[in-house]
Amino acid sequence: MIDIRIGKALAIQDVKALWDKIPFARGRNPESIRLAIEETDLCVHAWDGSRLIATARVLTDGAYYATLWDVIVDPEYQGCGIGRAVVHRAVEPFIGRNFSFIALFSAEGKGPFYEQLGFTHHPRGMILQEDRFPEKIPLPNAIKD
Repeated sequence: MIDIRIGKALAIQDVKALWDKIPFARGRNPESIRLAIEETDLCVHAWDGSRLIATARVLTDGAYYATLWDVIVDPEYQGCGIGRAVVHRAVEPFIGRNFSFIALFSAEGKGPFYEQLGFTHHPRGMILQEDRFPEKIPLPNAIKD
């Protein structure tokens, strides 16, 4: 029986072992994983006995927006409804609280999965990737740094 849990009590080696199975999360530093979980507002995880098989994390401002991160399901368990279950548990606390939206970034090819759950594409989304971080954002002359 699969057990879906909420909380941050996770062994980092278990998380790393799971995340290393997925290309976009492979090779993450254990200390960074620990920090990411520590700073997460809501952490959902699925277990098959003592084996961690799925994660989902939510970061939120508590009033308007929430973002879903690291929805990761062990490839051996994909297609069994576990991803649907962890996403449900991750977004459930925000339903009916007048949030503007819950955002997410999905791995290549996973868009249809999220569309089945009610997510839609947002035309105004943008990101600033780390390799493009400016040393400094240029400010107008009238504004002091």
